[in-house]
Amino acid sequence: MAETGRLLEGGYSLEEMERLHDSLLEQSGKVVVSLEFGVDAEGIRYMKGRLQTALTLECQRCLQAMQQPVDTEFALGLVRSNDAAELLPSHYEPLLVEDDTLFLRDVIEDELLLALPLVAMHEPSQCVDIHAQADQAQRDEDNCGEEKKANPFAALATLKSNGNT
Repeated sequence: MAETGRLLEGGYSLEEMERLHDSLLEQSGKVVVSLEFGVDAEGIRYMKGRLQTALTLECQRCLQAMQQPVDTEFALGLVRSNDAAELLPSHYEPLLVEDDTLFLRDVIEDELLLALPLVAMHEPSQCVDIHAQADQAQRDEDNCGEEKKANPFAALATLKSNGNT
C-alpha cells in the first residue's frame, strides 16, 4: 500500500477493540479513521493517520461517566527490524512489519490506547463531587435526627428557667 500511495477512510466499531474495553465504561460508538500510506523523499515507507471518536470513560474524581473526545494524528515509519527502527527520523514512530500482513485495527487500537488520558477526570466545574454529596447527606440525616429526637435535658432547662435550681 505504501508503494502505491493508498488512502483509506472509514471506521471501526469500538466493540471490535477488545484491548480497549477495560478502559471504557461503554464500548458503543465508532472511530473515524483516515490513513495515508506512502514513501517519503528519504525512501521511508510510512503510514500517517488521523483518528476521531468520543470515548466513554469513568471520571476518577466522581466515578461518573464522562465523554473523552479523541482527535489524534500519528506518523509511523514501516520497518522490518529493530535496527531499521533505530535509524528512523524523529518525526516517525516505528511500526515493525515482519511480513506483508498488517492488521490495521490493531494499529488503530494501539493509537487509541496511547491517546487515553493518564487519569480521566471531568473539568472541576463539571464534576459531580461525590464526597460533598455524601457530606451533605450526612448533615441532612443528622439534622433530621436532631429534630426527631427529644433532648433528655429539656426538662432540666425548664426547671432552671422556673428558678428551681
